[in-house]
Formats: sequence, C-alpha cells, structure tokens
Amino acid sequence: MSNKTMFGFRLDRVTLNHGRTRQGQDFATTKLETQQGETFVQTLESMRSRIVGVTRVGDLKYVPSEADQEVINEGGSIPTLRVERMTINSSRIDFVIRVGRQGSHDLAIAADSSEDVGLEDKASTNPFHVSLYLPTTGSEAVLVSEVRSRTSAGSQLMKLIGVLSFESAFSNQNGDNDQWWRLASNPIGDAERLEEVLTQGNGLAFQLERHTAAKGQPRGTGKVVLRRNGLPAGKLGAVKAMVLGWAKIQVPDNYDAPPTGSPVEQLASLVGFDIDAALFDDGSLSYDDAQGRTQTIRPSNVGDVFIYPVKVGERPTASEIRTKAESRIRKLEASLRIPLNI
Repeated sequence: MSNKTMFGFRLDRVTLNHGRTRQGQDFATTKLETQQGETFVQTLESMRSRIVGVTRVGDLKYVPSEADQEVINEGGSIPTLRVERMTINSSRIDFVIRVGRQGSHDLAIAADSSEDVGLEDKASTNPFHVSLYLPTTGSEAVLVSEVRSRTSAGSQLMKLIGVLSFESAFSNQNGDNDQWWRLASNPIGDAERLEEVLTQGNGLAFQLERHTAAKGQPRGTGKVVLRRNGLPAGKLGAVKAMVLGWAKIQVPDNYDAPPTGSPVEQLASLVGFDIDAALFDDGSLSYDDAQGRTQTIRPSNVGDVFIYPVKVGERPTASEIRTKAESRIRKLEASLRIPLNI
C-alpha cells in the first residue's frame, strides 16, 4: 500500500452573481452599477493590489472592511491564505494561492535545533494552482482546483474575490447588490468518473456499522461491522444515483431511482438480504484505488469521489494539471453546457 501524496484536481461550476442575488450575470458583458462600470475581469484587474501578495487571516465574511473583524483563536487554528500570482488571459484566469492555518503547528524543526522556527503566529502552507475558465457567453464558468490528497483552495479563492469586491464596494459607499460581485461554486457531477470509481476500483464493498463504545470512550473503540463485498447485480444505476444524491448533485433522468431513506437505510436495502437498518448508525462504500489504498465513500466525504488523480508522490506542473483537466472538461461538454474556448 502506498502512503505517497496523491495530486490531482477538482472541477466546480462557478456562477457570477450581483451581490447576494441568485440571478446569474454574464461574465463577459455584465457590468457593475458603479461609476467605473466594470466587468468581472476589469474588477479583478482594478483589485489586483488587494488580491495578490496580501495575507488574509481569519474567516472570510461579507462584512465591511472597516468593521471590527478581530480574529479570535479559542484554542483552535485560524484560516490563512495569500494569492501569490494572478494571470488574466482572454479565456482563463490562472492563480497560485497558498492556504494554511495559523496555530495548526507551533514549531518548524531543523536538523540543527538552533535553526528551529516558531510558528505560533504563522501558517504552514503549500501552494495550489487554480484556474477559472471563462465562458464565451453566459453566467457560468468552470473552476479547476489543484488537489493535494484531499485539500484544495479553489472555493476559498472564489469567496475571497467576492469578499474583496464587497469590501471595495463599501469603501466606496456603494453597498447595493449591483455594486459588487459574488462567485458561487458547486461541484460538477461527473457520471463517468463515478462509474470509474464504482466499477474499476478493486474490492468494492458495502458496509454498515454500529458503534458500541461506552459513554466517554473514543468512538472507534467498539464497533460491529456488516460488510458485503461486490456490487449487487443490476444495482449500479441505483448506487450511482444514491452517491450523486449524497453529493447534492442532480441525478440524470436516465438513471435508476436511488434507494429511499437515510444513508444507512439506503445501504441496508442494497446489501441483498433483509437487514434492519435500525440496528446500525453509520454506513459507507469502500474500494481499493489504483495505488492500493482503501478509499471510503460516506455522505460526509462524498466530494472526494470527484477528485481526478494526476500523479502520486510527485507534484505535477500547472501544465500537466491543465492538460488533464481540459481533457476531462471536453468529455463533460455536453452535460456542462458552458461555452468555453479551450
């Protein structure tokens, strides 16, 4: 079994909105109702000095920048990010962003202890490539976010841009919805990727769990597991619909109906014989990926299904991620219905 880091990417559908409204605005032609009358790309350029090279500490909130936003660390860690680079092309915007958490580590140790560095007020970070593919027309774009294991930064970046636009509007005494941009991102459902996971992985299994740990003991100290190996005959469509439902992604009309009930009840109905779901309090699907690692799919982590691997153990270049991502986007062109120039 490999413990090396998996590098890949996620795909999200991004909708451009005016402020807190939910009616999409055209990326290319819609302008803010401000004196400058900027399009989305023009806004990014005018905010460049506030986006690039500025460390942001604390939760991202849509509140005026002059408001009291004291960062309080109650024994936990504080989200921290910095955009290191933003390159605007005619059909794509590329970013490099670092994300981490202050307080997640207290000391970076060196071979010589005299060279150790305290991290109490610093965040240990990694860089992530993020690309926003702009439509030739319309209110929806495609976001490609580099992934390290399960960590990515695309959704944080989209919210950062919205928060900065909000703060800029308020600093200019323009707080109405049509004075600032908000980007809403949602995972792209990829039936082909889901089928790859469910049928090409090894050792697909359904698992129901009952946790029996006494009060005060760790949850994992006592557990009864019922496991069924293999995909039940004729149930692939129902399983795919179930997992898409967990991910809150619209199920295509040509799919079988998913099992009804809670996730535990759904899994119990797929085991192949009568099971009283009330006897269990958790459930999952599991499979072994190409690197021999066991992956578990639960409602709480179902988004991990839609991580597309690129390399293991060695970070791919931005070009390698882009090539793989664009190939996948082309395959999804019919279902995406987003006109892109790639």
